[in-house]
Amino acid sequence: MTISIVIPVLNESAYINELLKSIINLDHIEKEILIVDGGSSDNTRKIVTNLSLVNTEIKLINNAKRFVSNGFNMAFRQAQYKYISLVGAHAIYPPNYFSHCIKAIASGECDAAGGFLIQKGKTPMGKAIAQVMSSRFGVGDTPFRTTQKRMYVDSVAFAVYDRKVFDKVGLLDEELVRNQDDEFHYRLNEAGFRILMLPELEVIYYVRDSLKALFIQYYQYGLYKPLVFKKVFSGMKWRHLVPAFFVLYLLSCPLALWWPFWMWPLIMYLVMDIYFSLNSPQSWNVKVRSLIVFPVLHIAYGSGFIMGLWKWRNHK
Repeated sequence: MTISIVIPVLNESAYINELLKSIINLDHIEKEILIVDGGSSDNTRKIVTNLSLVNTEIKLINNAKRFVSNGFNMAFRQAQYKYISLVGAHAIYPPNYFSHCIKAIASGECDAAGGFLIQKGKTPMGKAIAQVMSSRFGVGDTPFRTTQKRMYVDSVAFAVYDRKVFDKVGLLDEELVRNQDDEFHYRLNEAGFRILMLPELEVIYYVRDSLKALFIQYYQYGLYKPLVFKKVFSGMKWRHLVPAFFVLYLLSCPLALWWPFWMWPLIMYLVMDIYFSLNSPQSWNVKVRSLIVFPVLHIAYGSGFIMGLWKWRNHK
């Protein structure tokens, strides 16, 4: 088994040590770990440089263009092994993650594989954000976040790929600051390749720990999603449109001054917000924070999506 593990990073000193510990000691795998740095101003580069002095598998690559798609494409051209993976710096991977993904691909069962995200936060707000991002009410029907079941999926986080798929569909789209992996996976699906989620491979993913960071993250997801659909229309599902409709509805709520029944959708939303926030095994400290995290996530994504429709309206 041989694999090139690509890790785009930017100011990840709080996570990089724990991440690398989870992937350095892999049994029966020959590997290279390509750390692609987008211009970190913290201790990330120093940590990686020091580790590379004692482990020749680790290589530091400078990514002057900063973004994930640019960094991955740069690393891909330097990668030397049959299998290649794009992994996140905010995650910890089980020891058998890459070997099981490779076995699934090598068996012919799929062309790309990934695991199930166990989303965690390091603060009460982070734990509330993790709870929301693990909920169908929060993120819709996103199997690798909400459904721990072996299945073929449209997209999966932190996938392992057979290099042949890149020969057929190309590399990541460098126009996309966000959603670049989703767009790539939609292209894989269109080309007839299969993506398999392996639920036994539980990846611990650390979410953002503040409402501001969450809003920026999901606003950008929404902003670039219309461009993704312009490129690969087959990837669009109704669930992608719901947050935008929700934001438009909120803007129309003054109509309730004339038609009181217009408030019913908002009342139903608040009931679901309360139900999914309180019906969790988390502490009350976390449950109460979830009440605000749900609408922040939905409004951020929906607002970004609406702005994206305008931003990319003339894009060809």
